Amino acid sequence: MRLNDAERERWDEARVTSGRRELGAWVRAVVEDVLDDQVDGAAPGAERGPVPLDPVSQAAYDELVRIGANLNQLVRYTHQDGALHPAVEQALFEVGNAALSLRGIEPMRPTDPE
Repeated sequence: MRLNDAERERWDEARVTSGRRELGAWVRAVVEDVLDDQVDGAAPGAERGPVPLDPVSQAAYDELVRIGANLNQLVRYTHQDGALHPAVEQALFEVGNAALSLRGIEPMRPTDPE
C-alpha cells in the first residue's frame, strides 16, 4: 500500500495514539475493528488485552496455595527419578490452561505447538 507523506504522518499519529508499535498491525486492527463493527470508545486499532481480573478472593488464594503444594510434591518426585513425570507435565498444562481461562484466553490443546 502506498501513502504520500501527509497520509503516512496522519496514519503514524493514529497508530501511536492506539498504542501499537507497527503500522501493519495497526492497519490490520483498524480493518478488523471496522469489519467487526467494534465501537467501544477506544482508538481505532487500539490493542486490546484480556479484561483485567478482579482482586483474588481468599478462596481462590487458598486453592492456589493447595495447587502450589501439590506441584512442589510432584517436582520433588521428579527430582528423585531424574525425569519429568507425565503427571507433572499434565498438571503444569492444566494449571496453565486454568490461568489462560481466567484471563479470557482460549486454553491450549495438547496438540498445539509449544
